[in-house]
Amino acid sequence: MKQMFTDCYCTQLRRASSAFTKLYDEALRPQGLRITQFSMLRGLARLDKATLTELADELALDRTTMSRGVKLLIDAGWVDVAAGQEDGRERILSLSGHGKKKLQDALPAWSKAQAKVEAFMKHYIKPPTSKRLIDVLESLQLKGDRR
Repeated sequence: MKQMFTDCYCTQLRRASSAFTKLYDEALRPQGLRITQFSMLRGLARLDKATLTELADELALDRTTMSRGVKLLIDAGWVDVAAGQEDGRERILSLSGHGKKKLQDALPAWSKAQAKVEAFMKHYIKPPTSKRLIDVLESLQLKGDRR
């Protein structure tokens, strides 16, 4: 079925996001990862240690979505959980040794997907494509955060 054209930016961005997600998921499939899981592992690697809320904020995801995703990572043995020092109910997340290896092993597949996106974007955005695209996307995120 052919998609109908719409001039709605939100709908078009959601469609593009879906297409990009499929591209990254296909690239990461041999590693046993989806882009959402890879992003969580990578976000946690950037933060070193984080609460669920801190990781959700880092990835701009709601806590419920983050909670379900992190549970899968914990069950796979890629994320360790420790009780918080100030509040025993608080959970501190960190990459396990297996999680660090999984992330390292998946980076080449992610890089290939990233290169495909950049090659596609070069038809529409003058170089340096990656910098300009990231700037636009970050600006959109910041505007959304200042509602």
